[in-house]
Amino acid sequence: MQYLIIIFLIIGIGIFGTRYILLNMEIKNVTNELNKINENKTNSKILLGSSRKQLEKLSLEINKTLEEKQKNQAKYKRMDLELRQAIANISHDLRTPLTSIMGYMQLMEENDISQDEKKQYIDIVKNRTKSLKSLITSFYDLSRLEANEYEFELKSLNLYNIMSEIIVSFYNDFVSRGVEPIIDIDEKVFLVIVDENAVKRIISNLIQNMIKYGKEFVSISLKQRSDCLITTFTNDAPNLNEEDAKHLFERFFTADHARTGKSTGLGLAITKELVEQMGHTIWVELSQGKLSIMIKWKMYRRLE
Repeated sequence: MQYLIIIFLIIGIGIFGTRYILLNMEIKNVTNELNKINENKTNSKILLGSSRKQLEKLSLEINKTLEEKQKNQAKYKRMDLELRQAIANISHDLRTPLTSIMGYMQLMEENDISQDEKKQYIDIVKNRTKSLKSLITSFYDLSRLEANEYEFELKSLNLYNIMSEIIVSFYNDFVSRGVEPIIDIDEKVFLVIVDENAVKRIISNLIQNMIKYGKEFVSISLKQRSDCLITTFTNDAPNLNEEDAKHLFERFFTADHARTGKSTGLGLAITKELVEQMGHTIWVELSQGKLSIMIKWKMYRRLE
């Protein structure tokens, strides 16, 4: 009987020892695979040929952690690339007006220029300085919007009144470009919940964008729908392609890839942030050489 007990104990110890050795080997394999993945920075996963449920669960959790790590690495690389590109664009956009200002300041220091020329240069410097101030303000506003630090004073307003006022203020700008805008805005429309200053900036940004790029055709509309208001700002854009249209709202993006100074790519980015943070929707459509920027405004109530 004692011999049997001893034999069973030996067998039990042997089985336990074997399982322990196999377990250590499997853990060692997992550790080696994990070390290789970390050292080589690959997208590989832990492969475990074991039937042990606990090791399978451990392997699954490790692979989940690896996937999350890979996603974070890709995200940080993308953010780093965007940051570098943003810094390059900001530097370029700030350097352009500064270079112009410095150039005209040097011209004013010359002794052989007339008073009329000096006055002309001073006016140019003033305008460049205003543009530079506006650009810096746009950088600041966009950073506040993206950090959700922009404070809105929401109330019910009539879009017809606001749009009419702003369109009139820009009418001479259209005329000076030789463009007669097509205006089609409904007078009796529902009210919308918005921040008045934000709406004025949105509409102004979109009209300024049309003035920059609309050479022959410009159309502005405000239409009442059953459940919303739709504003549409359309201008001819024969050189704009579908790929560029997809990126119009991205900060610092401009269809002028050479960045000749006509646009900084901030106006539409700010416009999108303002619209969406007030709870409305904005999108672009490109059809037959015409670009339309459309906003869907949630309604508040019908005017009496």
